[in-house]
Amino acid sequence: MKNENSLDVDNFLFWDNKYKINEFSWDVGYPTPFFVDWSKTIENKKSKKILIPGCGLGHDVIYLSKLGFDVYACDFSSTAVKILRNKVEKNNLSTKVIKENFFKLSENFKGYFDYIIEYTFYCAINPSKRPNYIEECSKLLKDKGKLVGIMLPIGNVEVASRPPFEVKLSELENNFLNFFKVINIKPNHLSIKKRKGIEYIVEYQKYK
Repeated sequence: MKNENSLDVDNFLFWDNKYKINEFSWDVGYPTPFFVDWSKTIENKKSKKILIPGCGLGHDVIYLSKLGFDVYACDFSSTAVKILRNKVEKNNLSTKVIKENFFKLSENFKGYFDYIIEYTFYCAINPSKRPNYIEECSKLLKDKGKLVGIMLPIGNVEVASRPPFEVKLSELENNFLNFFKVINIKPNHLSIKKRKGIEYIVEYQKYK
């Protein structure tokens, strides 16, 4: 039996349809508590270029943009991009919303970003593409740039055949070592209720 939509996740129409039928349970409806706290630790916000891949409806995008970060948001769902662009315009922000396949971004943004913010994207792509994701993040970041994220669902094998795809705790270190120094891997104590116990905070720094 074919895994549910295991190939379709590579097609923008799969995700576009989910937004059209209001089937986006990964969206919590407000800025992610961890990133709200994280943002308070960053100085000189206006000089920091942030990429948010798989940005969806962009609650974190809008929040970080309002704080003064130079935010670039990427998604390949036309519906999500349209909704987010309307939000950006309504809030009179300079946020750049890019409709593009994440895996092609480095063609135009190589070594460009100080930070990549990850949440619900790594677990949504086809697991076979995770090595490509890690390498693409490395290409997109400046030397010593950082990938900061929340990885999930950790230890939940029931979801292994559909997005979100299972993420193993061991891979949070092992899969990244070719391109990144591991700064931090720890449980997310600010998880929303339905994700308690299955989320880990990760922080990686790109090698020179």
